[in-house]
Amino acid sequence: MQNLSSRILFRVKCKVNNINNSFNNFSQYYISRSNANLMRKEIIHYKNNKIVDRHCKKEIKKYCNKVFGSKSYWHWLALYTELRGEFKKNWMPTDYYRFKFLPRVNPEKFMKMSDAKTMDHKTFGGYIIQPLLIRLQGQFYSSDLSFLSKNKVNQLLKDLNEEIIIKPESGRQGQGILFEHSNNIDIDELPSGVDLVFQRVVRQYESIDKLYRHSINTFRVLSFINNSGEIVIKYIILRFGIGGSRVDNTNAGGGWLYIHSDATPSMNAYDDLGMNLGLRHPDTEIEFASLKFPYYERIATFCKMAHSSFPYTRLIGWDVYMNDNCEPELIEWNANNPGMYLVEALYGPFFNLQEIL
Repeated sequence: MQNLSSRILFRVKCKVNNINNSFNNFSQYYISRSNANLMRKEIIHYKNNKIVDRHCKKEIKKYCNKVFGSKSYWHWLALYTELRGEFKKNWMPTDYYRFKFLPRVNPEKFMKMSDAKTMDHKTFGGYIIQPLLIRLQGQFYSSDLSFLSKNKVNQLLKDLNEEIIIKPESGRQGQGILFEHSNNIDIDELPSGVDLVFQRVVRQYESIDKLYRHSINTFRVLSFINNSGEIVIKYIILRFGIGGSRVDNTNAGGGWLYIHSDATPSMNAYDDLGMNLGLRHPDTEIEFASLKFPYYERIATFCKMAHSSFPYTRLIGWDVYMNDNCEPELIEWNANNPGMYLVEALYGPFFNLQEIL
């Protein structure tokens, strides 16, 4: 009787778990597709033009049903089409990318490591900017993880006597970043309940600095280990700040431009909705098409080498800057959910069906 009761209880738990998983999956897709619909309406309003008519929507749904097994993936591809001005086969819908593709190529136990910024210098020691110190569970440590007393930390900051950047452990898209002079930091007044990384404010290469000097303008590089085991670069874009912002993230008002494989930039830059920002930087008036990237291959090789040291996830987004010696250095990496939809929509598709499915 006891064994029977245990089996019944086990089956009930399994059914409850399946119901919960189904509900969570439904919620994820519903929210994602609702966001796609809202952004598509905003784009149509902004452009005062609609591309996806009844015939186009039918074509997109047919493609989704044939390739991804469900026509319900059409929402994001309709958004891509409004941005691009035409429908492109082999596009990967963002909801498929986020909830099907990424979990398959980036196991959860490894992808979440990219959220732990306090570990980055241990994971990518030869590639990433080294921290001055880190705070873990309220305690301070040097980059080699030696314990530092508060008195030692205060003395270190005083001796440093320069501006530094303080990043929260899992902050994303520039959120929660602090720029402070080391002499003005009261370590007891820092945000509580979060681990922190302390770094020097680095200096970037002259030509990138001229484009916009108030932020470090980073190259977002997407690398992928394909089905043959080769590490390939799917795309490289340059992000830049605008309007005095200290960060280059688009959600903070920054822009981005695409860099073609021949190292030439796109004529136009774009905002966080994929709208055209024009031919010149709005602050410095530098023409985007005039920018030169002779170090394109150096950045690509750098990211391939970094990825080869961490093959546990097949897809990684790298945030790289060119230092004042024109050498690439890694600022951050993202294997959890490296955003792709704007670049995919405007310049993709970047994956073939053999890689997607």
